[in-house]
Amino acid sequence: MEKTPVSSGKKYFYEMNFIRAIACLCVVMVHITASHYTLNGSSFNWATLSLNQLARFGTPAFAILSGFLLYNQAINRGFTLKRFISSRFTKIVVPFIIWSFVYLFVRSYSFPWTENGVSTKDFLYSFLVGDSYYHLYFIIVVVQFYILFPILQLAKSKKSLITLTLIAFFLNYFFMEQPFEIGSGLINSFFKDRASIFYWLFYFVFGGLMVHFWSPLVLWIKKNATFSVMLGVIVTIFTIYEYSTFGFYSSTRITNMFNLPILFVSGTGLYFLMERWGKLRSYIVQLGNLSMGVYLVHPLIIYIIRDLAPVLLDRTRWIPLTFAITLVTSIIVVKIIHKLPFGQYIVTVAAAKKKPKAANKEEKVERSLTA
Repeated sequence: MEKTPVSSGKKYFYEMNFIRAIACLCVVMVHITASHYTLNGSSFNWATLSLNQLARFGTPAFAILSGFLLYNQAINRGFTLKRFISSRFTKIVVPFIIWSFVYLFVRSYSFPWTENGVSTKDFLYSFLVGDSYYHLYFIIVVVQFYILFPILQLAKSKKSLITLTLIAFFLNYFFMEQPFEIGSGLINSFFKDRASIFYWLFYFVFGGLMVHFWSPLVLWIKKNATFSVMLGVIVTIFTIYEYSTFGFYSSTRITNMFNLPILFVSGTGLYFLMERWGKLRSYIVQLGNLSMGVYLVHPLIIYIIRDLAPVLLDRTRWIPLTFAITLVTSIIVVKIIHKLPFGQYIVTVAAAKKKPKAANKEEKVERSLTA
């Protein structure tokens, strides 16, 4: 059997949770600037466009992280279908269903059972592609990967994952260039929808491939942390050139398939450079534990802000304050919900595990990184 360079005893990844927190911050910024765009006659200014486009790395980063963590478990600890289904259903599917209805009620949606409501067919399609609210589509993307994973995890050797990653790369590339055409019905609409796995499969599989290279790569990054961060600066410069020259792009742009691997190296380098600011870094890592809950909750906070104080979203100068309010309020709401009976089924939060008193602070953070 091929030996993986990832330590079979390593279950926690500080640097991955650090990147997950950064991805969470990016997603929140995308949605805040998108609200600003809507309130300003579907137009950005240079500042909000920059924030929106530079934050578009967040969603594909979540896909890579999901692939990495699932493959790491399958490679190092084995795969049990029953445990996998139970875990994913309670941590992803149940919260998705609950929050889908929350946002439908917030929108005053016309359900099939209400007077002059939408048809059952339209309701089910909208629900199943994550159209209950604008951010829930990505949960459907993740669910599709989970459905495929029992088969995909069979290809978990280094050679198999290299082959699978190359196939996924070209599949995603050509799909983004020209989506599949399958008639003219709902199936065809789904294939073209941003919730289709064919826009995202490369990121998940690439995350799995990283498992085989991550341990030595992290050692290299730690020794070359400044250079690693500079690679991210270069990607940022090219991204600014890209949207300045060619205009607005979504998270499913082709260049992200090249940018994200570099940004993972850069994000890990930033994690090591922040060692001198240990307390701040610890807070960021802990935000990674709350990222799933924040992802589900933050659009509701933005909706309330837009309803009660639209000026905070309408004026560019208030965007930083709005970002801070949205993030802090979302964290508070997630923590409150998680303390409620059955709160773990409403928001997913990685639980900290108890440590001996002699353990240092960073070890305490490490023990909390897996849900």
